[in-house]
Amino acid sequence: MHARNAILTRFFMVLAGALLATTLAACGGGYGSSGGGGGGGGMCGGAYQPMCPPPTVSLTAPMAGTVSGTVAITATAMASTTYSLTIVSVQFFVDGTSLMTVTTSPYTVNWDSTKVTAGNHSLTATATDSHGGTATSTAVMVTTTGMAAAAAMSSAQVFPTPSSKAVGVARISVAPDTGAVSGTVSLSGMTARTVTVNQGFAGSTGEAVVTLAPRAGSAGEFAVPANVTLSAEQVTAFSQGRLYVIATSTANPNGEIRGQLAPDNVRVTFSELTASREAAALGMRASGVAAATVDTRAGTLTVHVNSAGVEDATNARVLGAAAGRPLADLARSPVEMGHFSTELARISAAEVESFEAGRLSVSVAAAATPAGAIGGPIGPDAATGAN
Repeated sequence: MHARNAILTRFFMVLAGALLATTLAACGGGYGSSGGGGGGGGMCGGAYQPMCPPPTVSLTAPMAGTVSGTVAITATAMASTTYSLTIVSVQFFVDGTSLMTVTTSPYTVNWDSTKVTAGNHSLTATATDSHGGTATSTAVMVTTTGMAAAAAMSSAQVFPTPSSKAVGVARISVAPDTGAVSGTVSLSGMTARTVTVNQGFAGSTGEAVVTLAPRAGSAGEFAVPANVTLSAEQVTAFSQGRLYVIATSTANPNGEIRGQLAPDNVRVTFSELTASREAAALGMRASGVAAATVDTRAGTLTVHVNSAGVEDATNARVLGAAAGRPLADLARSPVEMGHFSTELARISAAEVESFEAGRLSVSVAAAATPAGAIGGPIGPDAATGAN
């Protein structure tokens, strides 16, 4: 009887031990176990396990303050190394609205601050680790200017070019949602009759859309009047680099100095076009200026050529980097015989890079000079009056 009881006791002890081992295994190892979590650290977050610590995240750029144009938002994030956790994503927010999620380091995104209204905005980032834990950074407060552009004004941007040494600086901002426009123009070396914002690409002329008012007691200072707004079409024109500031005078009623307004995504260059060897050999006194506008975000090219001495021109072209391959044809103006242009022609990212590297050029050919009467590169390196 005693032997039988001993056998039963031992059986139940073995059974209880097996059940306990199974339970501990199901719970991830129980007290003091190791492994899991994706590496060699201890486990967390399960039964009989400590809670997993949340990740940490903070914004390192931009700093609090005023920003404009395209802004790089950068975060640093770290998960618990004790439990071998990793960061699986960092999500960026502007005013609580998701901007983009990044899954690999470096955690950074480019934010077009011109897409929000001018004023104060909150930037945050939320990190998620491999256990599903999350953490949100402290907000960074920035002040945006909307779409903004600063333009140096000179006589070189007016054609025909006046004899003037006057200069100026225009600073104009536009709220993309309301069209509200603000800004100032500072002039020196001239007495302005009018200062206006006009619609037209560099190298072309257009109608005035805003008239600035002189500032009382400040010679040469002009400001956009309060409560002035642009239409939706004019806001788009501003974003494309299609607005300019021009100051007229009694001596130069059509404009003494001018500056093209170009937001961060737009490059504007003015390049001299010179007579080719063939034209020079024929005694042709031909010259010109090519104004190029490239929207790097939209991938568009606009070129206006104002020329003299090639009234019998047969064609005008923008040539690409590949052995002078034609990139775009320039149409001749029916009114101004020396004016050739193309607007918002689509170009590839590689062609944008070629423009930046100075590998695009313009050629205007005439009957007597089929290979080109005047020409020259139109990139930033060749520019004589770039913004």
